[in-house]
Formats: sequence, structure tokens, C-alpha cells
Amino acid sequence: MTTPRQPEEKELCHERLGGKFAESLSEYDTERRLATLIDAFLSEEMVRGKATLDVGCGLGFFSQRLVQRGADVVACDLGPYLVEQTRQRAGCRAQFGDALRLVEEFGESRFDLVVSSECIEHTPSPIEALRQMAGVLKPGGFLAVSTPNIVWYPVVRVASLLKLRPFDGHENFSSWRSIRKTLGDCGVDVVREVGLHLFPFQLGMPQLSLWCDEHMQMIRSLMINICILGRKHPC
Repeated sequence: MTTPRQPEEKELCHERLGGKFAESLSEYDTERRLATLIDAFLSEEMVRGKATLDVGCGLGFFSQRLVQRGADVVACDLGPYLVEQTRQRAGCRAQFGDALRLVEEFGESRFDLVVSSECIEHTPSPIEALRQMAGVLKPGGFLAVSTPNIVWYPVVRVASLLKLRPFDGHENFSSWRSIRKTLGDCGVDVVREVGLHLFPFQLGMPQLSLWCDEHMQMIRSLMINICILGRKHPC
């Protein structure tokens, strides 16, 4: 039996926040990611009745939407508080799960669908987290993932140094290119890409932000959030 990896303190920043985590979230940002990764990316056929893993489930909003759409959801996170919050909110199976050890914990080719929003950047190795997600995905299965764009890292770093953000964990942002390459190396074809937020949603202009999301995808390389849907090669 494999010994579980001991998470680093930086990986448990959201767990330490406890109830303050919910207070720090933007309802607009959360809903935009839900609307993109689940509502827009995933058809009824891709979700209903499908064995689904929500990696880095946080407070359970993505698990909840997946359950509402008929998925058979297993949610996982590193912290017991987050796992329990997800279990209560979504009514699904929720358990400890390490994004860097998914294959060991769940087995290869286990799930029809893997969803992960704003998780991989909080691990020591986003690339390995993506590899693990691809590993537990069945041939022909789908992976929907979002993560911050590395071009915005300097802005986020300054905000953190000025104590404008409550997070003190890993913030290993990725590029569109690195995600495409990692997924390609794992036999996952990118079938859809969407960028979110051309400017920080904290500026309080949701209608303009939404308009930019809908009409300016040609410059998604400059947007804050990377959203990608991939499909693993069928056998």
C-alpha cells in the first residue's frame, strides 16, 4: 500500500482560511467558471450518469452543479473542512484526495469526466496534477480545467505583497502553451478553449467583463483565467 504524501503547509491555505474562504470568493467569478467549465463545455451526454471526479473541490460549487446535471460525482480535496463543506453542499461522495497522487488513490482510467477549477496552481507541480488527471481519465473521457494565466502573475504577486488577498499558498500559474503541451503529451486533445476576465473582476464591471468574454476571445491569451476542455484519445 502506498504511503500518502504529506501535503505542504502552502497547499493547505484554503483549509486554514475556513469560513473566511467563502467570504473571500467572488460570486461573479465563481459563476463565470461554472457557466464555462460545466454549462458551456459539457453536453448532457457528457455529464448525465457519468463517473466524475472533481479535483480540488473547495467549497463544493462545481460538485453541486455536476450533481444537479446528473453526474455520479466523487469530490476530493486535501482538507477535511473543504471535504465536509462539499459533502453537505453537493450531497455527493467527498474524500481526501491529492491532486499529485490521483492515479495511486483512484486507479488508472477510472472516470468518464474530470473537472478541476482553480486547483492546479495551488499544487507544487501543476504539470504533474494535469498528468494525474489524465491518468485517471478513461479513454474517450473529458477533462475540463481552469487555472490563472501566468501573464497575470506579477499583478497577483503585488496584490499579495500588499495584503490585498488572504491567500498565502502556492500560486504556480500556467500558460496556454504549457497546458496544451502537457495534455498533448498525456494523449489528451484540446477540443475547446475559453479565456475569462480581460481585466480584474474586482473592478466591479460585470457587464463589460462578460461582454469581453463573449466577444474578445481572439485575445484570450491576455485574459486572467485559462479554461480548457480536453478529450483523451479513445483506445
